Amino acid sequence: MGAWDKLYIEIGKYKNASEAYNQLVEEELYEYGHDGYNGTITTSEGFFMRKDHPRYGTKKWDDFYEETLDGTKWSNWNCIEIKGAFLKHLKEMNGYKGKRNIKAFVFWGLAAT
Repeated sequence: MGAWDKLYIEIGKYKNASEAYNQLVEEELYEYGHDGYNGTITTSEGFFMRKDHPRYGTKKWDDFYEETLDGTKWSNWNCIEIKGAFLKHLKEMNGYKGKRNIKAFVFWGLAAT
């Protein structure tokens, strides 16, 4: 029994992070099954929003990512909401350009394997 770090970016018409998390878990269960050690977000027991994060995609973000994984268990996942220029970029890349009420969330943590 082990664990590896995993990161997901979920984008869509979501009211909040919980809705995005539930959709992501549902997709991963369909793809990888209900094995408790399948190496996906389905091995987590939920997440908590991080308000203390640097801007996504920066060197500070990389350090923050590593620090938040240290000493954690796979049941404890992290989440941030993407805003600003990177959200605009994600919307363009995923066919949401010009659409309203589109949100993007980053989920990361340790997945049980």
